[in-house]
Amino acid sequence: MTPTLDLTTTVVIGGTLATLLMGLAKTGLPPLGALGAAVIASVLPPVPAAGVALPLLIVGDLVAVATYGRDVRWQILRTLLPGVTLGLVVGFAALRWAPPDVSARIVGALLLLAGLGDLVRQVTARRAAGRPGAETATGAHSSTPNARERLTRATLGAIAGVSTMIANAGGPPMSLYLLRTGVSRAGLLGTVALFFLTVNIAKLPFSAGLGLVSADSLRISLVLLPGLVAGLLLGRLVAHRVSGPVFSTVVLVMTAVAGARLLIG
Repeated sequence: MTPTLDLTTTVVIGGTLATLLMGLAKTGLPPLGALGAAVIASVLPPVPAAGVALPLLIVGDLVAVATYGRDVRWQILRTLLPGVTLGLVVGFAALRWAPPDVSARIVGALLLLAGLGDLVRQVTARRAAGRPGAETATGAHSSTPNARERLTRATLGAIAGVSTMIANAGGPPMSLYLLRTGVSRAGLLGTVALFFLTVNIAKLPFSAGLGLVSADSLRISLVLLPGLVAGLLLGRLVAHRVSGPVFSTVVLVMTAVAGARLLIG
């Protein structure tokens, strides 16, 4: 049984800011989506907030796929499938039986550690690359990852499944996964777009079955739609104006921020 959703001034203002961030995430900087999810969960009850956001996220996914669909990396999506499927099942179970704040904090801790860890790794690699006689590092960006890297990617895929199911916050782990593969910016945006379009459509019947998507939630979703549209347009402008190194650094920092936000609650 979900609480009644009231369309208050706070919900409209905070929800519009949240959907602006979600739209920007879909076409510009994917990790901002977790921040948007955190904002909407601060003006609505956290679990019902996911139901309000889900139809809007699907609209954003459709626009993002139309924009970046030609850059999708299909092989990466296939390798993601097992881990994400496991994560979705665990996330559904967490929504059904575990306290939502506990689940969100666990995901937050994992994201914080992963984001900071990769940020340190990236800074270290850049410094090493600048030294005379430095060789190109292998591992995370290798086309043939070692066993440790395969395990890391599988774990990130599972975290993406869990976090998108319980908090609509799968963007950071998914972006982190793709950064580790060395995919281009357009490839990252296109692959993220198709991935979340598929996942969010798959989540729809589960969310409806749990009562998260309802007539009340759809009414609020419709009111918040203009914020999403504005974010989608802004994201298309931002994506082409940020350099590659800055883009990857922002992705990692926002991953850590999203993790900290979920961890704090």
